[in-house]
Amino acid sequence: MTVADLLDTGAVAVVLALALVVVFSLFARERRATRRLRAAQARFATPHALPEQRRRAAIVVNPTKFASLDEHSLRRRQAYVAAVFRSHGWEDPVWFETTPTEHGRSQARQAVEQGVDLVLAAGGDGTVRSVAEGLAGTSTPMGLLPAGTGNLLARNLDVPHTDLAAALDLVFAEGDQRVDVGWLEVDRTGHDPDPERHLFLVMAGLGFDAAMMAGVEDRLKQRLGYGAYVVSGARALWGPQAKVQITVDDGAPTPSRTRAVIVGNCGKLTKQLVLMPDAEIDDGVLDAVVLSPRGGIGWGEVAWAIATRDRRGQRRVQHLRGRRFEVRCAEPQEVELDGDPIGTARRITLTVEPGVLLVRCPPLRPGG
Repeated sequence: MTVADLLDTGAVAVVLALALVVVFSLFARERRATRRLRAAQARFATPHALPEQRRRAAIVVNPTKFASLDEHSLRRRQAYVAAVFRSHGWEDPVWFETTPTEHGRSQARQAVEQGVDLVLAAGGDGTVRSVAEGLAGTSTPMGLLPAGTGNLLARNLDVPHTDLAAALDLVFAEGDQRVDVGWLEVDRTGHDPDPERHLFLVMAGLGFDAAMMAGVEDRLKQRLGYGAYVVSGARALWGPQAKVQITVDDGAPTPSRTRAVIVGNCGKLTKQLVLMPDAEIDDGVLDAVVLSPRGGIGWGEVAWAIATRDRRGQRRVQHLRGRRFEVRCAEPQEVELDGDPIGTARRITLTVEPGVLLVRCPPLRPGG
């Protein structure tokens, strides 16, 4: 091998060495860039999603409304309800029972503290009202399961009130609607500095309707259901008119002789019997009807006005609307709220609190 050959061989080796150095340098640079890119991706990447937490409902039940069921039937009913919730991917519901002293308000608040997604009321109108009082002002919605006789709120919101399966289907099919609540202050003596305060959802008032509610016997209600109110109403028809003064908002007191003053957040008694056709549960105002019949003909006029859903009013049926009503009575009158009699009073005050309660129900407006 000549010197020239050695030089050529050395040159090739140098070239190859330089080429390897360049290749390794580029490879190392690429690896460093890849590591930097992966580190940046790791910093900004979305963390792995945690397993979705299953939703859970609470059911506040009034056991007296299911006294006719034996223990086996009650367990079957609870098992069915739990199975429906599981079939929709929810946890088994947690159950709370009302007591003679705790009617649903404290149970609903306890459920909210436990972080449930929905509180269902399964009792009469009183249970629904108490649960609503515990949930008003919170972001936890209230649902309705059929129980009791009246189910006044369910009737007004088109929630099934006789079919448990249909009511449960609605829980998973419908959204939450924001509704108003009413507040009733009851001054039993006419000069009480600290009157009782109760929430109502449907209607409250004094006179004939309260006397009718007070006259319903539990035994008759169990036998006749809603028909017991008809029997009691027939008994209360012929009472005397009461002297009252009615004040609407900031207006002047208006004297009246009446058989009943009924103030409504809703207007429906049954699907076909609408006492206040313009009342809406989410309009921020209360509607009222003042009934002043005298004798059989007068009650006939009242019945005709209600049956035809007369909005104009007439001498026996007066319609009012406002945010605050005060009714003062010359003599104590029977008072009711949402179908439950609560004794007599000389003065009642009724106000509205708009949009403070969420309720699981169909849309409140067609197409809503």
